[in-house]
Amino acid sequence: MALTEVKQTFVRPFMEGLTQPDSSWQNGFDVWTDDVAAVKLAAFSGIGTVPVWDGTNDYPQADVNDRANTTLTYTKYALQVRINEYDAMDVPRIVSDAASKLGIAIANTYGSIAAARLADCFNVTTTSGDGVALCSDSHPTASGALRDSKLTSSFDRTAYMAAVNLASLWQSYHNLDEDWSADPKILFASPQATTFREDAFEVFGSALSGSDMQANAAASFRPEVNIWAKLTDSTQWFVMSKLRKPLVFWIRKGAESTTKIDEDNGNIKISTSFAIGTIAKPDPVGIIGSDT
Repeated sequence: MALTEVKQTFVRPFMEGLTQPDSSWQNGFDVWTDDVAAVKLAAFSGIGTVPVWDGTNDYPQADVNDRANTTLTYTKYALQVRINEYDAMDVPRIVSDAASKLGIAIANTYGSIAAARLADCFNVTTTSGDGVALCSDSHPTASGALRDSKLTSSFDRTAYMAAVNLASLWQSYHNLDEDWSADPKILFASPQATTFREDAFEVFGSALSGSDMQANAAASFRPEVNIWAKLTDSTQWFVMSKLRKPLVFWIRKGAESTTKIDEDNGNIKISTSFAIGTIAKPDPVGIIGSDT
């Protein structure tokens, strides 16, 4: 099989394979494609409310300081698929099938990287800029008060509304209101929680709830529900803002492929590589999680 024929056979199924796995998880992540060696993220202090001004003296001043920062780096990934020369000639569609499976493998790897970052949000390895886990009940503020982004409840209507309430009470580091309860939201859970689909339908599927058929408040805050196969912990569920996405998924180098024919044995070599980095943003706004 000539190299030009291999490339013609490869490209379309490879691109189709990249899009086959569900990529709706990206609705909960801030996807970056910055072409730099590393990205510095910072949380700033120094701006609270705007004070009264007498109209004559200099403006009141507030210095903006970098109170917390972190550097996002990336990890490289690579794979080479080899196809025997005679298999390429004798087995129908072997090249196109390999191309499709390679595309699917890349997309699944992206998803696995993202899911691992989300699942880790209860651990201090996924901290925000304040040094505690992203999903925590002890996010500090300038006043000393603590902010809460963690529940300890299994999913039901009451637990979901508790998450919405925490979102409505959220404050910035300087104790300014940052209510995100009305933001478009996405709800992540694992299919290992075998009743979650049914539970979500019960919580959001009706305008009325309870034996007394009262208005269902949860339906007014209905999120996009994503039962994500990459999440494997049946106890975890997350509510995230689709506007203030707290997790970064950095595609430092997108997946590219090269195709060559080995001059020594005629085998086809299909290679791919990419680079990915993930991190929690320094400002922990936009996520409520439960691991119970």
